[in-house]
Amino acid sequence: MRHKRWPGLGALLGLLLLAPYPDSFGQRGGGVGRGAAAVGGARGGYVVSPLGGAGGGARSGATVIGPGGGTASRGSAAGSVTTGRGTTIDYAAAGRQATGPGGVTAGRGVGGVHVTTPGGVDYTKVGRAGAAVGPGGNAVGSRGAIGAVSGPGGATAVGASRGGVALGPGGAVAGGARAGVAVGPGGAVAGAARVGVATGPYGPVGYAGARGVAIGHTTRYVGATAIRSQGVYVRKSFVHYNVFTPTWYTSHIHVWRPAAWTAAVFWRGVAWATLASSCAYPAEPVVFDYGTTIVYEDNRVYYNGEPIATAPDYATQAADIAVRGEEARVSEKEDWVSLGVFGMVQGDEQDANNIFQLAINKDGIIRGTYYNALSDSEAPVYGSVDGKTQRAAWVVGERKDTVYETGIANLTQPETTMLVHFGKDRTQQWTLVRLDPPPD
Repeated sequence: MRHKRWPGLGALLGLLLLAPYPDSFGQRGGGVGRGAAAVGGARGGYVVSPLGGAGGGARSGATVIGPGGGTASRGSAAGSVTTGRGTTIDYAAAGRQATGPGGVTAGRGVGGVHVTTPGGVDYTKVGRAGAAVGPGGNAVGSRGAIGAVSGPGGATAVGASRGGVALGPGGAVAGGARAGVAVGPGGAVAGAARVGVATGPYGPVGYAGARGVAIGHTTRYVGATAIRSQGVYVRKSFVHYNVFTPTWYTSHIHVWRPAAWTAAVFWRGVAWATLASSCAYPAEPVVFDYGTTIVYEDNRVYYNGEPIATAPDYATQAADIAVRGEEARVSEKEDWVSLGVFGMVQGDEQDANNIFQLAINKDGIIRGTYYNALSDSEAPVYGSVDGKTQRAAWVVGERKDTVYETGIANLTQPETTMLVHFGKDRTQQWTLVRLDPPPD
């Protein structure tokens, strides 16, 4: 599907401040308030391009100077353009600016664009912006936009975004939000996300999202009762039992599958004693409890309170473990031990749409399949286990920059915490829940 580009709104910068003389804002050609001088003007025109496109527009503006030395300005622009191929573009924008005698400048702006193609597809986008700057260099700004696209087949998509920034002598703090919804002929699909970032004098300190997403490296404590309860809810709500069946594998021939396995084996978990015997691991398992025994703090990783690596180095170690498994030469005809099927959830989520089917051979090489239930897409899994530390790490398909990690003993538990490394600069704590076999 070809992606459509939103038409640009152009520069929509305006500033608004409560002027000492509210009636001193001029309109279309100028205006005069009490004790103030004003200047302004208006323009309009119509243009035909050599390619057959045509457009017309109008502009107006005014500036007012108050007796205290403050100024206020206002401007607007609107027009319509029709291209030679029949596409129509309508646009409009307006802005206000005010400067007080003390040096404070503030204001706002708003603009919109509407595009109609000859094929009946409509694009609409509305944006707004505001800012205030004080004499000491402190600044506050915000912006927002709402966009929509609709086609003749009944499909509609709407998106909205919001952002803000505050800048002071000691650093900056910024935040934003995004949300979207898509409506097709068969129903509606909606999604939302929130993001915000704080930056201080020493660099970024992190951001939180709608699902608990964080920039930087973070872990959080999750009690045993809480994670067990989440596992119960995830298993009860799971409905994607159409995957990892003989029929599914017949229609998905490019995923990984041991030649000798039957459908029941894919969903079968394994106890630690059996796994340790098969892969020659110690009888005593090493369980990684992220957020408790493994903790990120101040860009370092601590194990039972002792620093063991910087956060970037720890992510690199996980990537190296995964790459060793990816480069290993193995056969689907080998004896593979099923680790089971896991749903991966974030924060307090209870619906598992990211699904891993994992297996391991006697050399600690991990193979399997990743399935995304929302997009109905799949990819092979490659990874391995570090025999010394018992850390298990894997990647999905060609996405080598995203590494999934947990302890190999963790994969014998009903539910467990895990890490997802997004390169060297970002690590998130997620949860893996072993899913029950299909009811049949």
